[in-house]
Amino acid sequence: MLSSRKFFILLLGVICAAVFFLSREPEEEHVMVRIEQDKTVTVIPVEEYLIGAMAAVVDPEYEIECQKALAVLIRGNLERLRNGEEMVVITDEPYFDFSTRRSLYGSSQKEYEEKMEEAVLATTGLIAVSGNHILEGNYHAVSAGVTKEGPDSDRVFCDKSMEAEDFFYQKEILKEEWGSITIMVKDAGGYVDEVNLNGTVVSGEYFRERMGLPSSNLDIEETQEAYLVTTRGKGHGLGLDLYYANELAKQGYNYNQILDYFFKDFILKKIMV
Repeated sequence: MLSSRKFFILLLGVICAAVFFLSREPEEEHVMVRIEQDKTVTVIPVEEYLIGAMAAVVDPEYEIECQKALAVLIRGNLERLRNGEEMVVITDEPYFDFSTRRSLYGSSQKEYEEKMEEAVLATTGLIAVSGNHILEGNYHAVSAGVTKEGPDSDRVFCDKSMEAEDFFYQKEILKEEWGSITIMVKDAGGYVDEVNLNGTVVSGEYFRERMGLPSSNLDIEETQEAYLVTTRGKGHGLGLDLYYANELAKQGYNYNQILDYFFKDFILKKIMV
């Protein structure tokens, strides 16, 4: 049996442990992102996820203010996906894990990831809010010299984007494979809204994806056996033009000014991450 002295010491230890446990600050909860790739599931905090999400869409050598603007948009898009107060967001957006980034970046991985981490940390928790909703944070690689107008984004000119290495693209589409193709409607910036594809009217974005084209800003030249399609830019053309955003950053724009160039009235708001 325990002596009264040993019992007192043991009891004192239990009381101290209980007091310590009850007086601790509660652990901070984090919003998590669930990623499903190649039959594997990964669940990581939002701010950690942003590194891989940014790596999948932005040139790692782009200016840090451009990367900050992108971080704000991706974070906001995740917040828009949240269902009420749920702490896990499920997304199928492009994401490069650590091994993919290591293979892609090689000896420059540390340098590139430190810049992305800095961009994420500098904007921790920040999203863009327009009115009573989170900004629809669209972004794309290179515009066609002008962006498309969207619910939360303006149609703005991006003349420097026409200097991008992959600005023009051409592809031949055989008539025997796809039938007749006629552009029906274009917007003011030259992006195709409607195409008659062998008797069926489809959206310009559907046509772009179906034909494996980089952009719906296009012209079609008909020959006897095929259609020669010439596109301008890379991506859907909505929202942030990453190439031009980088050019603005080179001119001294900060990330808030970059976002303001492409998007309509908004404010930056801090959320729980």
